[in-house]
Amino acid sequence: MNVLYANSINETQKLFLRKKTIALLVITAIIPIALTVILSVFQNNIGIIPVNANQFSLFVLGLFTNYILPLLITMAAVDMFSGEFNDRTIKAVLLRPISRFKIYLSKIICIGVYIILNLIILFLVSSIAGLFLQGNGSPLSGLLRGLAAYTVSVVPMIGIGIAAAFISQLFKSSSGALVISIIIYIALSVISRFFPSISRSLLTSYSDWYLLWIGSSIMVWKIINAFIIILSYSMIFFAAGFNLFDRKEI
Repeated sequence: MNVLYANSINETQKLFLRKKTIALLVITAIIPIALTVILSVFQNNIGIIPVNANQFSLFVLGLFTNYILPLLITMAAVDMFSGEFNDRTIKAVLLRPISRFKIYLSKIICIGVYIILNLIILFLVSSIAGLFLQGNGSPLSGLLRGLAAYTVSVVPMIGIGIAAAFISQLFKSSSGALVISIIIYIALSVISRFFPSISRSLLTSYSDWYLLWIGSSIMVWKIINAFIIILSYSMIFFAAGFNLFDRKEI
C-alpha cells in the first residue's frame, strides 16, 4: 500500500509538472469567467437572461462534462500512457521495485485526482462568477445543489478516464491516440443523440447523470441503473487496459 501511495504521488507530480496541465487548469478557471461576461452582455444590452444566477454553476457543469472535461481527461490519459511509452520515460518507472498492476492503478488514481481538481476549480469559480449575474434567484440558493451535482459527476468522468487510458494504449503515437479518442467520443455522443434506445447502454450517455440527483424528485432506480452501467464499463476497460499495459514491451 505504501508503494502504491508513493507511486500515485509520483504520477500526480509528473502530471502537474507539465506546463500543459497547468495551462489547461487555468483555462478551466477562465471559461466560467468568460461565460459570465458574455451572459452579462446579453442581460444588459439585449435584455435576455439565458441563465439565472442560481443555475449558472450547473450550466457550466453541463458544458464541461459533455464537451470539455472528456477532452481534458483524454489528453491527460494519452500523456500518461502512450506518451510515456513513446518517449520511453516509462522505463524509469518499470525498473522500480513495484508491480505493473500498482503502476497502472497509480496512473488511474492520478487521472481521478486530475478530474476531481478540475471539478473543484470549476465549482468554486462558477459559484463566485454566478454572483455577478442577474436574474431570478440567488446563486447561493443553488450552492448545495451545485455541490451535489459536481460531486456525483466525478463517477462518470472517472469511467471516461479509464476508457481513455485503455484506448490510448492501442496507439504508439500520442497524437494518433488523442485524435482517435476524440473521434470515438464524438461518434458515440452523436449516436446517443439520434438513437435514444442505444444511448442507455453507452458510457458517454451518462456524462450528465448529475441531473438525476437534483430536482424535486431524485430518481433512485435510474441512479442505481446508471451507476451499474458506469461501474461495469469501468471494470471492463480497467481490466482490458491493464492487460495491454502488462503486455507492453519497451
